[in-house]
Amino acid sequence: MDITDIQRKVQLVKGTFLPVEAADVLLSLLTYKIKFHTVQLLGNKEEQNENETTPSRQRIVELEKSKTMVKDLILKARDEGYELEIDGEIKINLKKLNLKQLA
Repeated sequence: MDITDIQRKVQLVKGTFLPVEAADVLLSLLTYKIKFHTVQLLGNKEEQNENETTPSRQRIVELEKSKTMVKDLILKARDEGYELEIDGEIKINLKKLNLKQLA
């Protein structure tokens, strides 16, 4: 087997949650990812124009939209008496590092 054919899956979240529990799990994950990309932006600030669109800036916008959608869904579940079934799997693939990009 070639090492590039390796794929792994991690079951990060799986189960049925009350709205308050779902909020804790999902909003914590989204907040952490937003913080991660914000730190990435701050670390590369010297190299970029403030108005420049970067992958981290784009990802923050996407994550903020997702966070709003999740909040709305959780509030709806709470107000209408629902639980939330969450199934969050992460797929991990090995990708060969391009050493030319690092130089």
